Amino acid sequence: MADSFYVGVDLGGTNIKAGVLDADAKVLCSLSVPTEVPKGRDAVVANIVVSAQQAIAQAGVNRAKVAGIGIGSPGPLSHRKGLVINPGNLPCLKDVPLRQIVTERTGIQSTLENDANAAAFGEYWAGAGKGVSDLVMFTLGTGVGGGVIVAGRLLRGFFENGAELGHIVVQPGGRKCSCGQLGCVEAYSSAYFLARVAEEMIRAGEASSLKARVAAGEMLMAEHIVEAAKAGDALAMKVWDQACYYLGVAIVNMQHVTNPERVVLAGGLIAAGDYLLDRVRKYAKQISWTLLDDLPEIRIAALGNDAGFIGAAGCAWEADRTGDW
Repeated sequence: MADSFYVGVDLGGTNIKAGVLDADAKVLCSLSVPTEVPKGRDAVVANIVVSAQQAIAQAGVNRAKVAGIGIGSPGPLSHRKGLVINPGNLPCLKDVPLRQIVTERTGIQSTLENDANAAAFGEYWAGAGKGVSDLVMFTLGTGVGGGVIVAGRLLRGFFENGAELGHIVVQPGGRKCSCGQLGCVEAYSSAYFLARVAEEMIRAGEASSLKARVAAGEMLMAEHIVEAAKAGDALAMKVWDQACYYLGVAIVNMQHVTNPERVVLAGGLIAAGDYLLDRVRKYAKQISWTLLDDLPEIRIAALGNDAGFIGAAGCAWEADRTGDW
């Protein structure tokens, strides 16, 4: 394994990002190719294979020393079966045995992982979680996702839908989430819902410096909320504090479930930096129990948009180490 190499493929709705890493998580190369979803299943699968092959060629490594290919794909999927089941933004890959196809076409053992899990594994293997054995990552984007590492292994669960962190219920009977549940952390702490909550409050008559944007028909974005909150806008501050509070609730829930050493925050909202981190830490501390001081360290992710392919390669490295392809 020490002199082996691993390919990571991060499958997105618009682009496929691929790269080659060595066993020490050093990135040797990375590249991007179009996914070409409108062309259908065969074209998308071909592009996945091409991205892996091009990455190996670009890295200039001995192909015989490439021990595995890791594929991070939108779910739901089955890692055990190597099957993409029903990805919302890639409908052409419904019920596609992607692991088997990539293995057959490349001649290299492959493994399939949920893209959020892969990104979390990337931070664990090579980013903000490096050096710890137990990690939870929340990805704060349009939705809220994430992954959980316990004793160095990804937590998938019996039904393989574990670590759907965005759907931890933080306010029973609260706002309706896009998943259909009420009160999910995604319905309060995602970039999309953050902006929608502010819009609703403004349309209900609450004063805000953002009112002119809403009146002009402009869609509010999370960055508008952060900017206004930093400038002292009372409504924006209220919405931002609520988002940080409920994220703190979710973190404390995970504290008592897996007891991680570290929590990593990733995704678009981390652009707020300390304005996010300080508040989340404050609320998590306020909410957490007083029997023990075992609140995990909370950090910002380190790998940015590269976490997906790095983590996918890490999943191949882990499969090579454990035999769990």
